[in-house]
Amino acid sequence: MAMRISDNTKFNTMMNNLFTVQDRYNELMDKMSSQKNINKPSDDPIGMSRIMKYRETQAAVGSYTSNVESAEAWITMSESKLTSVNDLLVRAKEIALAQSSGTATSATRQQAAVEVEQIFDEIKSLANSKYSDRYLFAGSRMSQEPFSSSSAAPSIGTATAAPDNAFDGTVASGGTYSGTVNKTYAVKTVSSGAFGTATYQVSEDGGKNWGAVATVPAGGTITLGDGIELTFTAGTADLTTNDVFYVHGYTEGYYMGNGDELSVEIGKGITFNYSMPGQSIFTDKGEGNVDIFETLDNLKTALLNNAPDDIAGQIDNLDTAAKQVNKYIAQCGARANRLEIAESNLSDLDFKLTELISNTEDVDVADITTKFAMQEIVLKASYAMAASISNISILDFLR
Repeated sequence: MAMRISDNTKFNTMMNNLFTVQDRYNELMDKMSSQKNINKPSDDPIGMSRIMKYRETQAAVGSYTSNVESAEAWITMSESKLTSVNDLLVRAKEIALAQSSGTATSATRQQAAVEVEQIFDEIKSLANSKYSDRYLFAGSRMSQEPFSSSSAAPSIGTATAAPDNAFDGTVASGGTYSGTVNKTYAVKTVSSGAFGTATYQVSEDGGKNWGAVATVPAGGTITLGDGIELTFTAGTADLTTNDVFYVHGYTEGYYMGNGDELSVEIGKGITFNYSMPGQSIFTDKGEGNVDIFETLDNLKTALLNNAPDDIAGQIDNLDTAAKQVNKYIAQCGARANRLEIAESNLSDLDFKLTELISNTEDVDVADITTKFAMQEIVLKASYAMAASISNISILDFLR
């Protein structure tokens, strides 16, 4: 027995089919206009998830690339300044060689002393060079000029508290610094409490590495090491977890920075040290063997005193100083080469990620154009069919 299908059913079916064709047509039009295969998550949830992960990785690559470029600029500037320092040391050695000979006179040595003083000032200016308002050779103390014009005795800086500390009492530094290099000490509260209850840790490198946990003595005075003491005076709030305090220790000499090196991430879990340690370059502390400023000052004094033997005594020191500087010029080159390789690898990775995103997200223009043209034909046919059905009346059935 034949099933009778009402005209209303036919009309509803035709309209549903028409809407489906229109939706597909609009979807293809969106892809044509945006040139993207995925315009919203519902277009391809799995593909959208992959794209988000690719873009997250690409953002990290962009951050690493920025770090590399900044480190490259820092190293280039450092190398330039150190090369100039080396040239000045070569000139100082030439002066020492010439003025230690028997042909030199008191008058020539007086004139040479003036030039050595100028060399001293120029090297100090180079050693105090900045990049982006940060001192190149100050270690992690980048906001303070690292080299002074005269040698200072060993000292301990004023203790400071981190700005977000909860502890509102006072802290004072004391003792006699006995360290062999400049250091930045940090003290961190581990557990809250009053003196005699609160615990703390000490760092000798400004907070990078921490020592064992100890209890703050009831008197409020703790010993950090190298003869430095910190004395806390109670306020209205006790020492609180993660309160941090800092103090600097300075050895004898011209240097007021520290031996820390600055670092950045140039890859996931890859840390790169990009700063040159001024303490080791210009002083006899750390890895340094001779204090450049002390050597130049001694040479100037010998010239003023018309003492050829004392002048000759500085020649080896100047030679050692030049080798000391050249060592770090070479390090600048080696680090720059590593950064160049890292930058190339990051560029390749960024290109690959862009390619993966494009393969997932972008449309095949030729394919989408063909599909769009076909869908347009289907849509026109659907419109024609809908128009034909909508024109049927009762008279068509009475003929």
